[in-house]
Amino acid sequence: METTADGLRWLPTSFRQGFSVTFARGVQPGELLRRLGCAACLTSMTRSDAESYEVGAAREGAVLRAGISGGWAYALQMWGAVGIEESAMTAASAGTECVVLISTSTIPWFAYMVDGEEICAFDPGLPDIRYGTGSGEMVAAMADAGFAVDGKPAAGSAVEAMLRLAEQQFGLGLPQHEVNHAALVAGIVND
Repeated sequence: METTADGLRWLPTSFRQGFSVTFARGVQPGELLRRLGCAACLTSMTRSDAESYEVGAAREGAVLRAGISGGWAYALQMWGAVGIEESAMTAASAGTECVVLISTSTIPWFAYMVDGEEICAFDPGLPDIRYGTGSGEMVAAMADAGFAVDGKPAAGSAVEAMLRLAEQQFGLGLPQHEVNHAALVAGIVND
């Protein structure tokens, strides 16, 4: 089910302990979960269900919840960053493109991949150190999003700039009410 998105800049306020989200264009939510390493998809979980599972004694791995927004499947993880693994990003982008956004207490990261190839990846706090075959092509979009690149001053925090870049360059967004309150297809992945 595709829903209206509310942008991405609400994520740090709603997920104060951190988050990671992987987007893959034209992929179904269950398929994205499988690509990210979920052996099986659960029927569904609300955010509250996922939080209870994550802190429970019987915890067997990290919960990823998935949906569709604007033609992109998304898989969201609270607190952790399964999506940063190179194998996960390669699998998520197979035959399509993916964007990975991470903001945890230890790892901030942006990555854009196309069919397994890293196009642009960087730590939002260090935007002048970029990786990927097309990283130079992203500089103007990064500056427009508020990153301090090419001598231009930063506008806002690095995470805000990362989320703004994803919104402006790729048209990405998440439906806030759905993410925070609805039951979404979910899977467990070892972390």
